[in-house]
Amino acid sequence: MLDLALPLLLTGLATGLSLIVAIGAQNAYVLRTGLARSHVTAVVGICIGADVLLILAGVAGVGSLVARMPDALTALRT
Repeated sequence: MLDLALPLLLTGLATGLSLIVAIGAQNAYVLRTGLARSHVTAVVGICIGADVLLILAGVAGVGSLVARMPDALTALRT
């Protein structure tokens, strides 16, 4: 059982670290603005709003796709 759990644990850890360590343009801008202490609340608020809208659009898009083509869910799982 432990032989199977360790690779899964390491895969999850590596995936999580890759998401945290990767600094994209948005994160770099927020960090730069925070360090400059210039309009931090506005920048963070806009970034949160944009992230929420993009996540909702992605979820709605996949939900719409799966509702129209149920076989797409099988394809997305693989």
